[in-house]
Amino acid sequence: MNDPGKFQAADSQTVLPGYFDAMQALLVAGRTFTEADNAPDRNGIIVDTMLAGKAFGTESPIGKRILIRIRSQEPEWVEIIGVIAHHRLTSLADAGREHLFVTDGFVGHGAASRWALRTVGDPSRYSAAVTAAIRKLNPALLVTEIQTMDSLVRKAQSGTRFSLLLIGAFAVIAVLLAAVGLYGVLSTVVRQRTSEIGVRMALGAEPRSIFGLVVGQGLRLSAAGILIGVVAALGLTRVMSSMLIGISPSDPGTFAAMSLVFLLIAAVASWLPGRRAAALDPLAALREE
Repeated sequence: MNDPGKFQAADSQTVLPGYFDAMQALLVAGRTFTEADNAPDRNGIIVDTMLAGKAFGTESPIGKRILIRIRSQEPEWVEIIGVIAHHRLTSLADAGREHLFVTDGFVGHGAASRWALRTVGDPSRYSAAVTAAIRKLNPALLVTEIQTMDSLVRKAQSGTRFSLLLIGAFAVIAVLLAAVGLYGVLSTVVRQRTSEIGVRMALGAEPRSIFGLVVGQGLRLSAAGILIGVVAALGLTRVMSSMLIGISPSDPGTFAAMSLVFLLIAAVASWLPGRRAAALDPLAALREE
């Protein structure tokens, strides 16, 4: 059982009772730590869903024991008392490894180096009070930095946010180019088919049918382009998977919404050439030819 090759690496975190309530972590099964668990002789731990799934599959891990090596070089048996939802601790772009939590008392009182405090209102108002409370608890502890959760989340999101902003900017440019390109193509088509449109109108074609002819051609071209784009996007979703949190890269709602947006843009881009074609004077159109 002491063979290092049989152990697998996982991230561990030392916490105090109340930590999961302060962080509003989602409890999936079992319970969180109480003050009674915060003692050296208690061997209860909490694991996340990633570790529970890897170690026990679909079985409930509550009450089961595993070997961990935290306090010393020798592994020791601990009992799983709770399971929380896996959360990303360092970066939103990286799911991270399996995670387990032990109490401050289990490792040795004073092992916790970071503190989480849930406040009401502006968190900066509590800086002095928090510093005083920690010094009262242990004068040897030095408070080096106080950050709000919003600032930590913004820092974790910075890389992903910048990438998504660039992608969004390029997407807007692509939409504008597509709209201008479609408008240019249909305008050219209307000019090239001026005589045909004139003949159609001379033979009794209504302006609305001419309008529908041009707009329909634009929508058909757009529909073909959207279909090709959706197929290509489905093939490239793996590139985006690391930037998306809580949403599938191939989310049907997103694809449907974007397809509808492009169809609306195509309809607007087709509307001006169609209106110009419907307003043509058939005699003037035939005279130009």
